[in-house]
Amino acid sequence: MTELVRCHRRQRAARLPQARAPHVRGNRLRQTGPSWPVLEFAESDYCYGLGPIRLRLQRVNWAQPIPHEGDMWFGVRGIVIDRLGREGAVREMLVRASRVPVPAAAKRPRFRALRSTPV
Repeated sequence: MTELVRCHRRQRAARLPQARAPHVRGNRLRQTGPSWPVLEFAESDYCYGLGPIRLRLQRVNWAQPIPHEGDMWFGVRGIVIDRLGREGAVREMLVRASRVPVPAAAKRPRFRALRSTPV
């Protein structure tokens, strides 16, 4: 009986998502998870592909917007995500500027010195 319980616990623990703790790099608190969510683009919102595509963006070339078909587009690089949520190949493509979300501004955490007496 104990062998079955131990096996069951090992399998269950393997399926749980790993909690990602923040880490410090260069004396600053850094995010460990992906900074961009998984986005789905329709066929009309990206160039050179068929059907909708799910993508986790890695890089957006904000400095060079590209005029194409009377609209502005950005060159993006991202990881293709399949329907089951698995990561696939890295892909570079043009995405319509109105469909690329602007990332949130990086805010520094405020660390305050705790004092026992007021100053």
